[in-house]
Amino acid sequence: MKQTGIFREELPGEKKSIVNLLMTGYIVTISCLGYAAFYIFIQMGQLERIVNTINPQTQTAEQMEVIKKRMTRSTEQLRNEMMGLAILGSLMSIIGGIYTINLVVRPLRKIIEYTEKDGKTILPEFKTNNEIKQLASAISALLLRSTQPAAKTDAEQTARAEK
Repeated sequence: MKQTGIFREELPGEKKSIVNLLMTGYIVTISCLGYAAFYIFIQMGQLERIVNTINPQTQTAEQMEVIKKRMTRSTEQLRNEMMGLAILGSLMSIIGGIYTINLVVRPLRKIIEYTEKDGKTILPEFKTNNEIKQLASAISALLLRSTQPAAKTDAEQTARAEK
């Protein structure tokens, strides 16, 4: 990889892209939702088999009670497991939100603060070489370039005034 002022050589195993991290989160979420849909499909198939065995003309009250208990147990199990998946999904969403805030929102706020002060404060250090660090480096270089010509022209004007 060609070395430039903005980019640096990546460390082994280092993830460079925020988009890749976010897409990984989406893939995990979609996989969990797929598992939940498959599980509901299986449970509904069990309930359908139980309902198909119901025949009030040929079954006794005891048999009907057994079928009722099986259906109740199956629906309770399904309800409990779906509640568990909903809680797990909520926790994953909260963790993903916190991760996104720490990975994207806070660094962008630091860059905005740095830019609003025209680079007169210290540029915050970013530990990973992702798009945020590259943006910060580019803004820092741009602010440096924009302040250097002004300093040169001031020096030239004072030199001319002295002559």
